[in-house]
Amino acid sequence: MFRMTNPVRDYAWGSTSAFSTHFGWAPSAAPQAEIWMGVHPAAPSSVIDADGSETPVLDHFPEMTASSFPYLFKVLAADRSLSIQTHPAKKRAQAGYCAEEAAGIPADSPQRNYVDPNHKPELIVALASFSALCGFRPQPEAKAELCTLRDVLENFTPPAASQETTDSADDAAPEREEPPLTPLFVFDRLVTFLDHEDYAGALDYILRSGREDCAQASRAVNALFSRRAGQAPRPSTGLPSKTIDTLTRVTRSSPGDPSILVTLLMNRVDLSPGEALYLPAGNLHAYLYGLGVEIMANSDNVLRGGLTSKHVDVEELLAVTACEVLPIPHCPAEPAGPGRYSYRPPFEEFQLKRIEFPQAQGPVRLMPTPPAILLCTAGELRLTDDDGAELTLSAGESALLTDQDAVTVRAEGRAQAFLALPGR
Repeated sequence: MFRMTNPVRDYAWGSTSAFSTHFGWAPSAAPQAEIWMGVHPAAPSSVIDADGSETPVLDHFPEMTASSFPYLFKVLAADRSLSIQTHPAKKRAQAGYCAEEAAGIPADSPQRNYVDPNHKPELIVALASFSALCGFRPQPEAKAELCTLRDVLENFTPPAASQETTDSADDAAPEREEPPLTPLFVFDRLVTFLDHEDYAGALDYILRSGREDCAQASRAVNALFSRRAGQAPRPSTGLPSKTIDTLTRVTRSSPGDPSILVTLLMNRVDLSPGEALYLPAGNLHAYLYGLGVEIMANSDNVLRGGLTSKHVDVEELLAVTACEVLPIPHCPAEPAGPGRYSYRPPFEEFQLKRIEFPQAQGPVRLMPTPPAILLCTAGELRLTDDDGAELTLSAGESALLTDQDAVTVRAEGRAQAFLALPGR
């Protein structure tokens, strides 16, 4: 058993309070987005030796390689929506990585799509309320809401810009005159695509072939859902509350982005603590907000289409996205004993287990397949191996388990743990 130190990634969409609230950490001035646990070269974990020194995992265990550590484990905290994105299948990731290496694109270039030759199937388990967009929803639902929103926009007059806004834009290039019916025309086009159940055509139109027109339509949606102090209340839209919440969030974080319209084609999935969603290659998705435990293949390959300031590659995203209506990929927690649950998504690289105390009714004896990571997400855990070595983990801390020897986990009162393992 080795206590881990794990890098925290400070992406702009992260939270300044989620880790401090849930784990009892000190408040953060900067957004904290992800805790990475693993050996991915972009942000590898370290282990603490008996003398208190820290050593990167792969340096401490020279017999271990990135390929023998097949997953990347994270805690994710989002205050703002993440990008609309998808992940490639393994062969495409390998081909894309080799092509970018041959082209001499630096590994840390923001223009790079493939930072490693691996695919990135993933699983997210909610620690608190968590909301995501996932895959394309059935045609009748999407069409009905597009038509409703179109009718609202037809009768909506955007509020005049404030003097403050006008003054701040004095030095900017003048905006071009926008045809007043462009938003309506865009919605009519999208309804036509849906009439033919052509999600690929609709996605291409929003992100590529009709991008400028869709940006204008998105600005109209932004004017409808963005409220400034002193403005009149938003007009009634007749849209479901979840759709209103989604549009409010994405227009706030990415005003005028054409991919705001993509969100109207996608399923909104809300997870309660303990509920999970898995994301195979080609599944278009975007996390909206929340706190969760995430596990994936050992990769950071992300193909983005919008709702982000990071690199966007529409061509590559369109090439890998599965443009069809599929069942929402829920991943139920399978009971595995008192207070014990298993998540088994259909992926080879990883599996995940959850332990709840006091429901576990006493000590839990684990026989983990290495390399395994035990993460404490609530309370305090006391670990003991068969040699008598002990380790205590507080919320937000993790241990690397490198042998198949048994580890006994105890807790006083309420506590929660997640065990990340290689796939079966």
